[in-house]
Amino acid sequence: MKRRDFLVTSALLATTTLLNAKEDNLPWIIIEEVFEVLFPKTNNMPSSKEFGALNYLYQNSKEKSFDKSDLEYLLQGALDFNSSFPLFLKASKKQKEEIIQEVSLNSYGESWLSLLIYYGIEAMLSDPIYGGNKNEIGYKALNFQAGNPKPKVKYGKINGL
Repeated sequence: MKRRDFLVTSALLATTTLLNAKEDNLPWIIIEEVFEVLFPKTNNMPSSKEFGALNYLYQNSKEKSFDKSDLEYLLQGALDFNSSFPLFLKASKKQKEEIIQEVSLNSYGESWLSLLIYYGIEAMLSDPIYGGNKNEIGYKALNFQAGNPKPKVKYGKINGL
């Protein structure tokens, strides 16, 4: 196969896959946008996208030690959030902040946001091996020196297993 044909075929396959997976990815898209409201970029701190909050949560949710009830709660909460605020993804930054404020006023919303904050902080401050804190950006923002030894493999796994 010629390089050009390969690139065209790959692009078509990726587009088709994204279209088919859009519904499955909706909770993750919502979570990523909510993370951006909860952890915005400031003069001193990186944004959730910069430190990789969604990547951290997604990667770690695949581990057998991850609390599956947390994952179900977060994903269902994102779907419920989307049902209540279907225009959130298209809203301005200020409107998104107002929506998050409104969500925090009821116990279900507050609990859902609290769990996102928990995992967001974990993503910002964990060792980068776990998928967050890209290039130790969270450590650098807080002028934190990580302890040694640093993990070489995730979750106590043995290399190669």
